[in-house]
Amino acid sequence: MAPATLSSNSTNVRNNSPRLSRLTAWAGMAPLRLKLAAASVFTPGRAAEIAARLFSTPPRHEHTARERELLATGTRFEVAAGFKRIAAWRFGREDRPAIVASHGWGGRGAQWRAIVPPQRDEGYQVVVFDHVAHGHSEGDQSTLVHFIDGLDAVVRDLEVRGIEVAALAGHSLGAAAVGAWLNRTRRAIPAVLIAPPASVIRFSHFFARSLGIGERVRSAMQEMLERRLGHPWTDFELPGSVAKVQARALVIHDAEDREVSFAAGLGVARAWPGAAMVRTHGLGHRLILRDPQVIQDAIDFLGGRVVFAPPPASGTRLFDAPAPIA
Repeated sequence: MAPATLSSNSTNVRNNSPRLSRLTAWAGMAPLRLKLAAASVFTPGRAAEIAARLFSTPPRHEHTARERELLATGTRFEVAAGFKRIAAWRFGREDRPAIVASHGWGGRGAQWRAIVPPQRDEGYQVVVFDHVAHGHSEGDQSTLVHFIDGLDAVVRDLEVRGIEVAALAGHSLGAAAVGAWLNRTRRAIPAVLIAPPASVIRFSHFFARSLGIGERVRSAMQEMLERRLGHPWTDFELPGSVAKVQARALVIHDAEDREVSFAAGLGVARAWPGAAMVRTHGLGHRLILRDPQVIQDAIDFLGGRVVFAPPPASGTRLFDAPAPIA
């Protein structure tokens, strides 16, 4: 998470390979590491500015053929989120309650393509959208705050048109946005959170290590972004970030997720009042969005057909495969 404005093209990270993650891109930027190392010594303010720009520049990936096919079957509309326009699509009849799905960092709304047919068959309309600086939406800088504001804009747009928002779904940073939005608004909309991260600050430390940035520059970057966003990062740290949530939630996280650790999802589930949790195996960070059992678990949870087990309490042995308890 984090915004910034910087004219240097050398820090504008873009790649069109879905296999090249944000972390891999950072770790492989040796020239930038050297530039930041020098700036950290001689111009730490400049180093913090470059770091802030990089931290808040998501990669834009090309849509796959199947994603393009999905979008062609939906009704596209646009929503104003601050000074940017974000692209959204609706699938299903407009008089049905909506499930709004929030994608993750570097993602796009069409990544939710696997949930559209089954949820539509359940009597919902499904609404997906591209966050600011992602997919077909405007902008080149994005942060968790942008994600929260984008989700808020889509929900409000639907409700102004008389559409009930019956449920929310979020993946990765999009799941963090769902949690933060529910915590802020005290809305009781049920939520499915897939691979949610737990800490912006902890992630910024990992980011700093990946680029060889010292704590002085990392701290300055954080302060810079907090001023620009108008929110301290502590607002998004557990347990406070979900402590006041009134909505029921199901957290689904894969044990082999290499981008957002299972421990993060477990922390979210433990901090979220009354949350349930499902642990998957072998799906990683992205395949989990297309797994039939994950989709069925989401349907069963939102439909109230199954009561899923809560996360294991701190200090207890982790379960191997959390199963429904009723």
